Amino acid sequence: MRANYLRLKLRNMELEQSVQRKVLVVDDIAFNRRVLEKILSKQNFEITKASSGEEALMRVEKAIPDLILLDLKMPGINGIEVCKKLKADRRFRHIPIMFLTASNELDDMRDAFQAGAIDYITKPFIAAELHARVTTQINALDQAERMMKKVEEQQEMIHILSHDLKNPIVACRGLVELTEDGDVSFGMVSKTLIRTLDQCVSIIELVRKRGLMDEVASMPDMQAQDLLSMVKESLYLFERNLRDKHIQVSLSVPAGIEVYVERVSFVNVVLSNLVSNAVKYSYTDSQVEVEASQKESYVELLIRDHGMGIPQYMVPVIFDPHKMTRRPGTAKEQGTGYGMPLVKKLVESYGGRIGIESVARSEDMEQAGTTVVLHLPLPPPADA
Repeated sequence: MRANYLRLKLRNMELEQSVQRKVLVVDDIAFNRRVLEKILSKQNFEITKASSGEEALMRVEKAIPDLILLDLKMPGINGIEVCKKLKADRRFRHIPIMFLTASNELDDMRDAFQAGAIDYITKPFIAAELHARVTTQINALDQAERMMKKVEEQQEMIHILSHDLKNPIVACRGLVELTEDGDVSFGMVSKTLIRTLDQCVSIIELVRKRGLMDEVASMPDMQAQDLLSMVKESLYLFERNLRDKHIQVSLSVPAGIEVYVERVSFVNVVLSNLVSNAVKYSYTDSQVEVEASQKESYVELLIRDHGMGIPQYMVPVIFDPHKMTRRPGTAKEQGTGYGMPLVKKLVESYGGRIGIESVARSEDMEQAGTTVVLHLPLPPPADA
């Protein structure tokens, strides 16, 4: 199984590296557009052409390119004006723009650079120079995207440490408080306390492993796991939160159902975030339902609350790490807004899927609430 996964991982990496970059060529002279297309097509770029500044702006609206080659002097809206308009729009200001200019127009390049240009190419075009300059910008774009991905991965680790590690620590504190109040003896809770502290260690080890996984093609330590025991383990971490808000849990997970996941991340990140959200956005004296059923090729797990719900405009972007989805809970609980993107990433790393349906209380008080649906892989056959 691991060998198959690694081959798939490497194949995906190769596909990512071979993805066509989109280049928009803008020039009012048809011959120049044809020359640029001929040269760039040899580099496996997807070429789009525009014959005017107005057309260029329309094409960017329809499909954002990775790089724009923009003629400096054109009838109508000239290149500098096009550049200024794109840089003034936060949707497009990140697009690198290289100007196409005749040698006698170099004095105008000062205005072009002030408008936001990153480079220029002089006419007539020299294929080797064009290739080198475009490749430099594409490589810089690739590097910037890798750095952004690295930042997102670091944010994930920070979230795990700051949010998901907090839950077992709070559970430990609750156990200690029980002994201080005299409700139970330390001996009665010592085994549970040790098990919960072990979870803390496991979460820290998970973060360490994820750091190593950034450097090598590796897979989570996936094994067949009993779903009911993992759900109970996660719910235990929120006993105090559930008790404080008088929330009842309806648990309908048949015994004996197994799923193929990495246990530490599934319990302490996936389930932890989903249960935490269900509790956070539920009202006092309400109910949270956890249900599971085994299908032919996967296990379906539902976590449903009847709380404040999610506004409809937010539902489509709830898994997008670049969108701000943080909201206070019904008791003003705070969150990071990064939990759901991380949950989706982990579920998909197991080979599963996640979906969400929600109705905001402001839109329909009777139907308000959120349901998260997970489709989790079944363990592979013993002879796989």
